[in-house]
Amino acid sequence: MDRSAEFDELRRQLTERRRGLLETRESQQGELRALHAEDRQVEYEEGAQSRLADDVLTTLSESARREVMQIDAALRRLGEGAYGECIECGQEIPIERLRALPFTLRCEEDEEDRERSIRGNAPRPSL
Repeated sequence: MDRSAEFDELRRQLTERRRGLLETRESQQGELRALHAEDRQVEYEEGAQSRLADDVLTTLSESARREVMQIDAALRRLGEGAYGECIECGQEIPIERLRALPFTLRCEEDEEDRERSIRGNAPRPSL
C-alpha cells in the first residue's frame, strides 16, 4: 500500500514540531541564562523560587531535547525508506498510530510487549 501522501504530511508535521521545540528551547535557555546572571543578594524564599524555576526550565529543556532527537530519528527513517515499519516485527505500523505518535518505532502490540517487559509483567494501571 502506498502511504507516501500520508508520510509527506507526517514529515511536514514532524518538521514543524521540531522547529517549534527548538524555538521554545532557545527561549527557555535564555530564561535560564537570565536566572544564572542574577548577581544580587536575594532573600531565602526568593532564592528557593529561583532554584525551583531553574529546575523546571532545565527539565522542560531536557524533555524538548529528547523529543527533537526522536523527531530527527523519524525524519532520518523517512529519508531511508524505513519509516512506518515496526523495528521488532517489520510489519507496517498503522497510519492512525503514526498520526498519534509520529516518531514511534513499534506497532502497538510490540510496544505493549516492551512495556510489559520493562514493568516486569505488572498489570497496566486502570483509569
